[in-house]
Amino acid sequence: MLRQQGAVPAPSMEPEARSLFWSGLEKRPERDRELEILWDVPLASCTTFGIGGPARCLARPLTMDAVADVLRRVREVEVPFWVLGGGSNVLAPDEPLDGVVLQLSRSCSEIRIRGAGERGCVEVRAGAGLRLSRLIRFGLENGLSGLEPLVGIPGTVGGAAVMNAGTRDGCLADVLLWLDCLDEKGARQRLGLRDLRPGYRTMGLADGWCVVEACLGLRPATRGGMRDRLRETMLKRKATQPLRWPSAGSVYKNPPEAPAGWLIERAGLKGHAVGGAAVSEKHANWIINRGGATAADVRAVMTHVEKSVLEAFGVCLQREILIL
Repeated sequence: MLRQQGAVPAPSMEPEARSLFWSGLEKRPERDRELEILWDVPLASCTTFGIGGPARCLARPLTMDAVADVLRRVREVEVPFWVLGGGSNVLAPDEPLDGVVLQLSRSCSEIRIRGAGERGCVEVRAGAGLRLSRLIRFGLENGLSGLEPLVGIPGTVGGAAVMNAGTRDGCLADVLLWLDCLDEKGARQRLGLRDLRPGYRTMGLADGWCVVEACLGLRPATRGGMRDRLRETMLKRKATQPLRWPSAGSVYKNPPEAPAGWLIERAGLKGHAVGGAAVSEKHANWIINRGGATAADVRAVMTHVEKSVLEAFGVCLQREILIL
């Protein structure tokens, strides 16, 4: 998952400051002990859609201090930046992305059990850069239940926390105890569930805050029972979702009137295509990359879908995927 955490540079910031920022990154040694820098990395290789032009800079901090340092510096010079998780739930542009894309997989990927918590649960702490699939597997290996509804959701713990990832059977907020974040000044802040505003596809985090760790309350369970629930959930996903095609998952939030997929299907839009992008025949709330799709193709499909559903049902669909 990808979430924009920065802002477009303000006209008040001197161009020289940003020029010095970029030149400073370019002069860092290739084998920096705290920060790995890659230049002009195609975002198509970093997103589940398989779409996207080159990012000017892909930064992979190796320590928490380096994460805070990068965030502080990009904010000081007002360089646009984004935090990239597993690259799901996002559509990157075809054009070059002039900013810093930050990946936390090298610095925030630990997972550990911290012992008994409140109400008989077991506290599990997971770094924001950890793959959600790895966290679920860890729960199964240790007989700790609560994450089964999230099986099959791609991305990282940080992205899942920001978007409050979930299904009709449950969401991350159901087991979340607290989040550790870096605020807009780079200071580490701990937010309990009562400090957040979890809702449908949101955790209510302030813009500019970067999740670095999540603490979850999981409950002891038998591995056999957990394995059965995980298998059942994955079978349902495979039966109803076009998992063999590159995509960003569900494109729209479900409005109060009816599920987005039902509305799109009733509007006769299954299979509607522009270039290599098409509304899935299997699940109408998914747009798939059938091969060679561009971001422009996907946006054109979305525009047609939104216009058609509005005309047919008077419902304005809200996008779930993030478009840069």
